[in-house]
Amino acid sequence: MKRILLTAMTLPIMTMTLHPALQAQAQAQTSTVATTKPVVFACDMRAMTSAQRKRHSEVLSPALKSARLSTSELRDGYAFQFPSDAKTFATMSEWIGNERLCCPFFEFDVHVGDATGPMTLRITGPEGVKQFIRAELSELVG
Repeated sequence: MKRILLTAMTLPIMTMTLHPALQAQAQAQTSTVATTKPVVFACDMRAMTSAQRKRHSEVLSPALKSARLSTSELRDGYAFQFPSDAKTFATMSEWIGNERLCCPFFEFDVHVGDATGPMTLRITGPEGVKQFIRAELSELVG
């Protein structure tokens, strides 16, 4: 009787111990499947309101183009340097917010150092995004 009771008591403990391991394995398999999913490079222009779209194309993009100090080609995208003033930072932030709505495959990385150096905006993504950036954001690429 004691042996049966001991087995019955340890079974739930073993189940709780195995569950996280099985869950981690399932998550790893899910993420592997997710990374092999093909990416569609198409902007969803309906993601922005008409007012946002107008501001994006007529105000924000031209402002960033004129403020751009330099452009560097990366393996998987581009890096753009801008002055590190508050107005440019606000413009860049709003521009990134809009781009994230319509182009969710972009990855953005903003580096702001001390006040003496420029800000850097890196736009990268999965394979093929560099060519997409060159074609669709040609005003920034130069």
